[in-house]
Order: sequence, then structure tokens, then C-alpha cells
Amino acid sequence: MKNTLKRMSAVLLVLTVLLTVCLVPAAAATKLTKCKKSYKNYCIIGDSVASGYALTEDLDPYAYEHQQYHPHNDIPDGSYPQLVSKAIKAKSVYKLAREGWSVPNVLRLIDPEYDKELARPENYYTRFVTEYMYWNHAYNCNNPDTEDLDYLKKTAVDGIKNADIITINLGNNDIFTNAALDGYIRTLYYSYGMASQPGLTMMKDCYTPITTVDQVVQMVGSYKDLLTLVDENFEKYKVNYDKLVGRILEINPDADIYVIGMYNLFGQEEPKSELQQFLEDKNLEVMAELKQLYTKDSKYADKVTYVPVPDTEVWPTSPMYSVDYYTNFFVHFHPDYNGHRYMANQIIKTINKNA
Repeated sequence: MKNTLKRMSAVLLVLTVLLTVCLVPAAAATKLTKCKKSYKNYCIIGDSVASGYALTEDLDPYAYEHQQYHPHNDIPDGSYPQLVSKAIKAKSVYKLAREGWSVPNVLRLIDPEYDKELARPENYYTRFVTEYMYWNHAYNCNNPDTEDLDYLKKTAVDGIKNADIITINLGNNDIFTNAALDGYIRTLYYSYGMASQPGLTMMKDCYTPITTVDQVVQMVGSYKDLLTLVDENFEKYKVNYDKLVGRILEINPDADIYVIGMYNLFGQEEPKSELQQFLEDKNLEVMAELKQLYTKDSKYADKVTYVPVPDTEVWPTSPMYSVDYYTNFFVHFHPDYNGHRYMANQIIKTINKNA
């Protein structure tokens, strides 16, 4: 009888442990690195990765309601901004990060001169893309009013100015996402956006008239293949990145600035199809070029600190030939809880090196 009770107790213990593991995010098993330095005010600048896209309390990132953005005052538990803010003992955290954002989205909020620059005909498409992303957040089903965007417009500069530490996590959308979605967004632009741009710029009293044939050609643009767009987008990103860092330094020359690198979007699935291997090779090439930009080529390379995050874990990927892969396309490219904890540890370790 005693042996039977012992066996039953052992089975119950194993089941309890297994159940506990299943209910707790896997990242909880990875210890958060202790930070040697404290900061009072933390400013987060970024895209959907920094905003905590697909992180959810019930651990189901594939539910539609979780494939939405987190508003300005919502920093999800387990996201790298939340973990870093905890490690550095930040008293306040300001988040300037949204799903789909690229450098131009942030620049338009903090640099009035850049906003005027986008009123020129050759920049109409970039203006349209940023407006599309702003609209997406102003009328999101989880936030059906404009309070979030209005809040950011009013507080973005002060959020940067008051920071002791700033992390920048941008580039994925500038280089890859905008290339992948170019056909879709450009079709909307031809249908609705191109004709409306002159009116929008007139309303802001910054209209630039079209005076040359070249301006017409640049305004209209054309559909291009993916690799051409990736290469062109990277060249634009290098220019915009320097504008962003330069503007941040104008607002706040004293903050510690950490720029987070790109991770391997196609590194986890094995075996890979020929297409996936091709995309991974291109991804790795861009990762290396970004590191070169952040650490050497940028004129602000000595003003920021680069944080490598190449091995960030993402949510499980379905086979590329399956319907599920495309249904949950964007979720698959975002860090899971392990990925966010890894990114947080990489940031903290880099801070410790500088302490």
C-alpha cells in the first residue's frame, strides 16, 4: 500500500511540474541578467517588436485579437522593454513604438523639417506609407479613437528629452516589410493616395508644386521586384537612420543610446525550402550591413552603442507551403517570450560592458 501511494504521489508530482511548465512562459526558465547601472527615465523607440506584438497573457499569439498593437501606455509583461526597465530600475518608461512603424513614422513626430520634406512630390509615396500606418493605429479595433496618436504627437519630443537611456529598434519595416507589402500599399497609393497628397500638403501649408517631368516620374514611381526594393530601401534607411539619431541628439545629447540589431527571421525552421534558404541568406546579408552601419559607417557611430541580437527566438513557424503560415504570417517573424528575454539580456549585458 505504501509503495502504491508513493507511486501515485510521484505521478502527481510529475503531472504538477508538467502543468506548471505548460502554464508559465518558457522564457521564465532563463534568468534575467542583473544590470550594474540604474536609469531613471527610459525611452523606447521602435516598431512592433519593441511594442510587444503577439505577446499575450494566455500565450495564444495566433488569436486575431492579439495580432493588434499595444497603445502608448501598454508595455506587455515579458517584452524586452518591460524586462529592461525592471533591470535598470526605471521610474518612468515612455514608449514610442508601434506595429508597422519605420524611421519616417518616428521622424514625422519629432522633426518638423522632415515632415515638410515629405510634402515634396518625390516623397509623396513615403508620406502615404506613414499616413497609412498612422491611420491603422488611430482606428484600430482595440482603440477606435485618435487619442493614442494625438498623445504621441504632443509628447514625443518630451519623452526623448527626459530620457536617461534610449533604445532604438527600427529597420525591419523600413527594409523588408515595406518591400514585401509594396505591391499592396502602392496599389492603394495609385487608387487613393497619390491624388490626395497635394490637398493634404496644402492643408498643412507646405505644398510644393510640380514643376518638372522628373518630379512627376518620382511621384508616380513603379512596381519593382522584391530584391531591388530591399536594396533601395536599405539605402534610404541609412540616410533616414542618421537623420533620426541626429535629431535625437539635438533633443537630448546626454542620454545613453543603444541601437538594437536585426535578428535572423528564417533561422529556426529545418529543413528549409530553397526559397526560405534564399531569404535567410539575404536576411543575414542585411544583418551584417546593419551592424556595419551602426558601428562604423554612420556619422553617429561613436554616439550610440550597438546591441547584437542575432539568435532571437520567434514564434513557431508553420511550413511555408501551409495555409497557416500565411494566416499567421506576421506572428511568425516576432519574438516569443524566450526571444524577448534574450533581447533584454543582450541589452543589459551591453549596458554592463559600458558601466
